[in-house]
Amino acid sequence: MHNIDVYIEPHYPLRKKQLSEAARAALANGEVRGEATLTISIIGDRKMRALNKEYRGIDSPTDVLAFPYAFGEGKVKFVDSDDPNVLNLGDIVISYPQLLARAAKEDTLVDEMAAFLVIHGVLHLLGYDHEKDNDAAKMEPLEDKILSNLYPALEVIK
Repeated sequence: MHNIDVYIEPHYPLRKKQLSEAARAALANGEVRGEATLTISIIGDRKMRALNKEYRGIDSPTDVLAFPYAFGEGKVKFVDSDDPNVLNLGDIVISYPQLLARAAKEDTLVDEMAAFLVIHGVLHLLGYDHEKDNDAAKMEPLEDKILSNLYPALEVIK
């Protein structure tokens, strides 16, 4: 069983259970076999802008950031938790205002966009990327597959 801690700023109407389910689906499809822990935080644009500026040098908010617990370059190495049998994967931070804007732009339900951003963040924690075409060719179909399994009637978000 995975431990997924979810923090949602009180004025944002998302359900912790739905976000946890999306993370669990991504972990299962990302082939995480043992126990893992991660954190999901839903925050506002002011906090997201500060994080994006500090960690990426971009002075504007973004929809999702993933902070893997990793050291060094290359392969992801996970920090030991209090329990040596549990992997600490890292933190996912989502901007609720950016989530709303993207859902409106892509004509998608807010809950489905929230699930997509969680899945996207989890895959980043697992080492997936989309900056290069060949990396995107691996990550994006996996996102689509996971989201389609969660929402079978959903038209895949692009």
